[in-house]
Amino acid sequence: MSLEGKLEVEIDIQSSADEFYNLFKSQIYHLPTISSDIIQKVELHEGDWSSSDAVKHWNYTLGRLRPSIFSFAERLTESSKLARSNLEIADGKALTAKEKVEVDDENKSITFNVMEGDILKEFKGFKATGQATAKADGSGSTVKWTLDYEKLNEAVAEPKSYTDAIVKITKDVDAHLLNA
Repeated sequence: MSLEGKLEVEIDIQSSADEFYNLFKSQIYHLPTISSDIIQKVELHEGDWSSSDAVKHWNYTLGRLRPSIFSFAERLTESSKLARSNLEIADGKALTAKEKVEVDDENKSITFNVMEGDILKEFKGFKATGQATAKADGSGSTVKWTLDYEKLNEAVAEPKSYTDAIVKITKDVDAHLLNA
């Protein structure tokens, strides 16, 4: 059995591919405000916010996703289409990561290569790549996230909680961009 794996998820959003990509490329420091239940802090350690090879330190929380107690009330409002995702973190665990980013402006792709942190207690290598692509009909974009990883051993589970978190963050960012 191989210790290397890949998880992929595609999320349709209403925001433009340019807006989504630019937030992750140049304004990622807004994530603690946009998706505060998952991302508590993003600090720049080397480089600048929008360059390849920038190094950032993250404080984040992972856990079980559950329906938000506010989701029903949000659905009753006019702005429910623009509301953040209807999920929140339950039984979360505070974690840290240090990553180096690679940006690809031409393909609107950004890759986060984990260098240090809690995830490397279970994985030898871990990277997350997000690519935003405009829909042909102009009705928004599709964001494809790919998690490439190598487990330390066969007892380590797939990083499904990271996929869940990325989906929620993507939906929160989309709502933020639509409300801006």
